[in-house]
Amino acid sequence: MRPHDPDDRFATPPAPVYMGEEPFAPLPEPHQPRPRPPRTSRARRATFALAVVTAFWLLTLAAAQATSRTVAVPVLERTVSTLGDVPALLQVHEAQIRTQAGQGGDSAIAVPGFPVAGVSLPRTLAQTGTREAWASHLLRASAEAAYDHGAAAFTPGGAATSSGTFSTSAWIRLVLALMSAGTHALTSLVALAFGVATLAVAALTVLMTSGPRRFVAIGLGLTGGAIIAAAIGVVGIGIAMLLTMGSDSTVVNEVGGLIRTVSWTPLYDARWLGVAGLAIIVPAAILAAWFGRSEHLDAFEDE
Repeated sequence: MRPHDPDDRFATPPAPVYMGEEPFAPLPEPHQPRPRPPRTSRARRATFALAVVTAFWLLTLAAAQATSRTVAVPVLERTVSTLGDVPALLQVHEAQIRTQAGQGGDSAIAVPGFPVAGVSLPRTLAQTGTREAWASHLLRASAEAAYDHGAAAFTPGGAATSSGTFSTSAWIRLVLALMSAGTHALTSLVALAFGVATLAVAALTVLMTSGPRRFVAIGLGLTGGAIIAAAIGVVGIGIAMLLTMGSDSTVVNEVGGLIRTVSWTPLYDARWLGVAGLAIIVPAAILAAWFGRSEHLDAFEDE
């Protein structure tokens, strides 16, 4: 091999000497995914909180609906009928009632032994009405009184026959406590408070998320709350079935029917709220996936 001459174009250059250094350029670093923003975990907690608060709102709203006068009065009518055995009571005293009604005057006719204080028959109805018409009037008036005044509407001993925990009087006191104007006012107030809390947590969820994902979070919170409330309603229906299974007590069966009525209400409300949540989730998730793909492609091209 000829020695290398800088002026000779055809001279063979000397071989490179390895000096312990890397002669190759370093490989490019692999693409690293963008770090998850620190508020993602807070957004998840806010979405979970929204689901819980929404569930409580649904349950208290269902309780307010189930204790409204429209729903409660028919339940109380059956309770009074069971308590006082009104058809049999009227049959026993029919002759006395008609005799008293035919004596003249404008005063109402009191029914002997009727369990609700202050409830009586109008004289005209007592003169010309049937026992079925009497019973309908008495039960309606008694239910209205019981809804407005609770157990205080009953005569002494009219709403209590024993003091055991699972006695007839205990079940009747339970019905009177639940189906009352006071309970309706309380549950309506609590439902309003949870409604305001739901709006506040929804606003917080929006602040904790960004882009279309905020709508996904709202939809998930609403749907999750509907699922929780529906599950509790199903449990209530199961309890009612177990309570009335094999029971011959009319009062216990009425209480079971009351629990079923209260438990079905959140199922109806949860159905519509769940549909609304899904209607928000589906388009928002599509938009979030599209924008996420676009951001990923932009980041890849920038590199």
